[in-house]
Amino acid sequence: MQISTVQPVFKLELNHKVTPGIVTIAKYDGTHLCLTACAGYDKIIIHHPHGAVASGRAQRSQAHGEVSELNLSQAVIALASGPLKPDVARDMLLIGSPTQILAYDVHDNTDLFFKEAPDGVNVIIAGSFGKHHETLAIVGGNSSVLGLNWEGGEVFWNVVSGKVFSMIAFDFDKDGENELLIGCEDSYIRVLKNNQFVVELAETGPVLCLTPVTDVRFAYGLANGTIGIYEEGIRLWRVKSKQNALSLQWSGETLACCWNNGRVDWRDGVSGRVLRRVQMRAAAAAMLLSDYRSVGAPDLVCVSDKGEVLGYSPHQEETGFNAAKKLPSEEDRLAITELFNKKQALTVELQHYEANASSATNSLDERPATAMPTNTRLQVAVTPVPDEGSLGLAISTNNETVVRAALVLAEGIFETGETLARHPPASELRSLLHVSLRPPRDVPVDVHIKALVGYADSEQFHIFELTKQLPRFSMYTLAPPSLAKHRHESYVTFRITERVQRICIWINQNFLLEQEVELQSEEAKELHIGFICLRDKSQLDMDFGPDGQVKISTPDIRLAGDLIQSLGIYLNLSDLQSVAQFPEAEKKLREEMENASQLGEMRSRLAAETAERAQLITALLPAAQDAASFDLKEMLNRYKEVVMLNEELLTGCHIRSSTQEQAVASLKSLHRVLQQAARLRVGKHSKAVVAASRKAVRDDNVDALVKILQVGDS
Repeated sequence: MQISTVQPVFKLELNHKVTPGIVTIAKYDGTHLCLTACAGYDKIIIHHPHGAVASGRAQRSQAHGEVSELNLSQAVIALASGPLKPDVARDMLLIGSPTQILAYDVHDNTDLFFKEAPDGVNVIIAGSFGKHHETLAIVGGNSSVLGLNWEGGEVFWNVVSGKVFSMIAFDFDKDGENELLIGCEDSYIRVLKNNQFVVELAETGPVLCLTPVTDVRFAYGLANGTIGIYEEGIRLWRVKSKQNALSLQWSGETLACCWNNGRVDWRDGVSGRVLRRVQMRAAAAAMLLSDYRSVGAPDLVCVSDKGEVLGYSPHQEETGFNAAKKLPSEEDRLAITELFNKKQALTVELQHYEANASSATNSLDERPATAMPTNTRLQVAVTPVPDEGSLGLAISTNNETVVRAALVLAEGIFETGETLARHPPASELRSLLHVSLRPPRDVPVDVHIKALVGYADSEQFHIFELTKQLPRFSMYTLAPPSLAKHRHESYVTFRITERVQRICIWINQNFLLEQEVELQSEEAKELHIGFICLRDKSQLDMDFGPDGQVKISTPDIRLAGDLIQSLGIYLNLSDLQSVAQFPEAEKKLREEMENASQLGEMRSRLAAETAERAQLITALLPAAQDAASFDLKEMLNRYKEVVMLNEELLTGCHIRSSTQEQAVASLKSLHRVLQQAARLRVGKHSKAVVAASRKAVRDDNVDALVKILQVGDS
C-alpha cells in the first residue's frame, strides 16, 4: 500500500475553519472555479484564486486576500451550486437554512428566489431529473424531497419515511433519463423515477453519501462505517471501517473515500481493496472532484476542517519516484502476499489430512486432535419460536462431532452489530447449537454461518461455512387451525387477474413455512390463509377470492403496503388501485394535521412578537445613547428596558425552537402515513395519491386526506 509517495499537486490555506459536509465548487462567472464553504453558524466563505468576486454582499476577508465572506441571518445547513438559470452558463449558489432555501447569483449579486421549506432542509443538489431536462434545485428535507425550478416554482414533491441524508441524479436503469437516488435515515436507498419510487435497496444503517461511478454503478457510504458499490441494484462489494465516510468520488479508475478523521483511501473499483492512502493533518470537511487548477483534468480536492485544501491527481500512481525507479507495483506485492498466505494455508491443511490418514491405523483412544470423519456435514434449519417471539437457527452435525463455536453474520438483525458469536462452555458442548434471530424489518436477509466442528476433546477444529437466506416475511408464521379468525377493522382490498397457484408460489417464496402451502385440488380458485406476527402476536389474514378480489386484513398499514408492493413486483403489475380501511392511520392523520395547524399559528404569532420586540430594541438603543449626555437616570432606565426586551427575545427564541422541533416531528409523522397510503397502490395510482395528498395538505383539508387514504385519488 502506497502512503508516503502520494503527494498533493497543490496546497493552499483558507485561514478559516470549515463546517464538515457544507462545501461546494462553482463557476460563478461561468469560467473560473471558486471553492465555497460554510465557515461557522451563518458565514459563507468564497475562495476566488482567479480574481475577486463582484458582489455587494461578499466582503473581502481580512484573514486571506483571495477569500470573500458572505454573512447571512440564518444558519447554513447545506450548500450546492449549478446552472439553474436558463441560457446562463454561470453557476448559482443554493443555500439551505433550517426552514428556507435561497438561490443566489453571486456574480450579479441578485436573488433568484427565496423559498420556505416547512419540512426542513438537510441536503441540496442541482441536477436534471426524469422528464425535467432543465437543472433543478432538489431539496431533501426531514421527510420529503422537493424539486424547484430557477424561479422557485415547485416542480415535484414526494414523501420518504425519514430524514434525507444524501441524493444524486443518476441514470439508474439506463433509459437515457436521470432517476433520483435518495439515501435515507431509515437505512434505505430509494430510486425515484417520474415522481414514483421504483426500487428500494435495504441497507444496515443511515445512508450518508452517494456518488455515481460508471453508467450502471454507484457507490454508497453508511453511518456505521460501511462503503460499497452497487451495479444495477446488485451490490458488488462492501467493506466496513471504524470511521464514517464523509465523501466518495470516482477518481480515475478507483473509488476515493474521505473518512471523517482526515484519511483518504483510493480503492480498487472491482474488489474494494486499498491501493493507496494519505492522512490529512486535521479532520476532513469535504472531498470534491474538480479541475481547480484549470489544467483540463479533474483533481481530487480535499478540504480539512481547519481550512487546509489539498489537491491530488487521479493519475499520480503512474508518476513520481516509484515510476522512475520501476519498483514492483502494488498489485505485484499484493499478489505475492496472497500466494504466500495461500501456501501457508495449504501446508496446514495438508498436515491435517496427513494426521487424519495416520489415525486410521490407531485405536479410537489414540485418535489425534485433528481427526474428523470424512462424512461430516453441517446442517442448518430455521424455524419460528412463537413463545420467544423470534426465529430459531439450529446448527447441527450429522454424527458424534460437536459444534464448538459458531459465528453468525447477518445484516441488520443484531442490535450490537452484524455478527453474533456463540461458544458454549465445554460442559455443554453438543452436536446441536441454537441461535435466536429477530429481524426488525421485513426485508430478505442472507445469514452467513461459520462453525467450528470437531470432537469434544479436540484441540483443533474444522471450519464449515454455510449461507441461509431468510425470506422477506420470515417473522410471520402460519396461524394454528384452533385460533379463531379475528374480525379485522383494518384491511385493504383490491382486484387482480391471476391464478391462485401463482399466489401460492409467492407465499412459499416470501414466508418461512415448515410445509409449503398447497391447494386442496387443482380446480381450487380461492385461498384463505392466516399468519401470526412473531414480534407483537398480531394477526394477518389474506383472502384471495375466485373472482380475483383480494383482502389483506392487518392492523399494520406498513405491513399491508409491503405485501402489496411485494405482490406487485412478483406479478409484474404496472398499476394497482385499492380501497383501504385503517382507523388508526386515519386517526393519526387527523391528529397530526391538527397539530401542524396549531403549531403553524403559534409560529406565526411568535414571529410577529419577536419582530415587535426587535423594533422596540432598535428604537430604545439610540434613545439610551442620546440620554447618556444629559440624563444618566434616563439612560439607565432605557438600558434596563433593552435588557428586559432582550431576555424576552431569548425566551421567545427558545419557544420558537421548541415549536419548530414539534412541527418537524409532526410533519414527519404525517408524511410517513402519506407514504404508507401511497404504498397501498402501484404505478400511476400510487403517484396520484402523492400528488393529491400534497394538495390536501396545502389546503389544510383533513377530510380529503382521509378519503385519499381510503380510496386513493379517484
